[in-house]
Amino acid sequence: MSMDAALGRVQEIQTTLVQLVHPRLAASAASPTSSASTAGASGSTSAALASFGQALAGALGSTPTTAPPSAGTLLATSGVTTGDQIAADAQKYVGVPYLWGGTDPSKGLDCSGFVQRVYQDLGISLPRVVHDQMQAGTPVSSLADAKPGDLLISFGGEHVAIYLGNGKAIDAPVPGQTIQVRDAWEKYGNLTAIRRVVPDGTMADSTVAPAVSAGGSISTASASGGTGVAGLDASQQQYAQAIVNRVAERGLPTQAAVDAISTALQESSLRMYWNPKVAGSKALAPDQSAEGTDGYSVGLFQQQVNGNAFSWGTVSDAMDPVASTDAFLNRLTANPGWQSMPVTAADQAVQGSAYPDAYAKWEAEARHIVSALSPMGA
Repeated sequence: MSMDAALGRVQEIQTTLVQLVHPRLAASAASPTSSASTAGASGSTSAALASFGQALAGALGSTPTTAPPSAGTLLATSGVTTGDQIAADAQKYVGVPYLWGGTDPSKGLDCSGFVQRVYQDLGISLPRVVHDQMQAGTPVSSLADAKPGDLLISFGGEHVAIYLGNGKAIDAPVPGQTIQVRDAWEKYGNLTAIRRVVPDGTMADSTVAPAVSAGGSISTASASGGTGVAGLDASQQQYAQAIVNRVAERGLPTQAAVDAISTALQESSLRMYWNPKVAGSKALAPDQSAEGTDGYSVGLFQQQVNGNAFSWGTVSDAMDPVASTDAFLNRLTANPGWQSMPVTAADQAVQGSAYPDAYAKWEAEARHIVSALSPMGA
């Protein structure tokens, strides 16, 4: 059975469960719980599906009493999509009926079809099913750190919603319901992962997204929060500078820095991520909130480190901006003709990502960052 067929069968079972759930069970399921579920990874399948049905029934059992958050004023990005734009576009689908397997809003959308459609509206390609969508972008450590446009994955990868900010989310729930804005019940439990596919660009953070000029370069952002090159904060710019400096110290062309920074933007948003599965990584993380759970990946480049099972060096290496940059550059320059490779091909040759085309969207921003931080330009 194909993955789509299997997920379809699961969705049918979930639908039946939701329709059969008694209101008293729904009310019980809506009560807060302190633990995040990883449904489908442990326990029986029937229990996981019942939990899914009950929680959705609880969340959808009454008409929302709070109005949707204001979409706000969209940032002028001239081609760089922000989370605010994702959140605003998503709300235009309110009222579209749920349809399992649906990808056409004129007929209906399912949860992943809805998410795919919203991102597609703004020129961003996402996989079709939740289990693939939950690998897109970069991890967000907690709902407290979530920004508008982030993907909220729940029940072990069985459901996806778009976070709107202010404790609100929007999704295509179950048959018989329509796309709607609702309280983010994921904060009470059953939250599996949060993924950030586009850069943060919220007005609340006083962040101005980088603007792309007609020539393709990105102008330096200005903001009351003191953002630097291309909207980077102080920590991100420090890591970017370390990468640029290391490339110069090794006598490599600036293209190497463009390749490295585009990779770091895709893999970690230039954050030094630690991973609870990698012993010792938390103690090496300057920002304890930068927690990721993707395999055994850590650091700026999300390099796999698990004892001797991988060849990216030690945990200390992967959590060090200079050592991890060296590891990236060593693999990059080992590829014949790497300087003439498109950025996405060069990055993929090093990283071996499941989403090889994802690096291309960061090339313009990476080139601007390198141009601003390197005396030789990009």
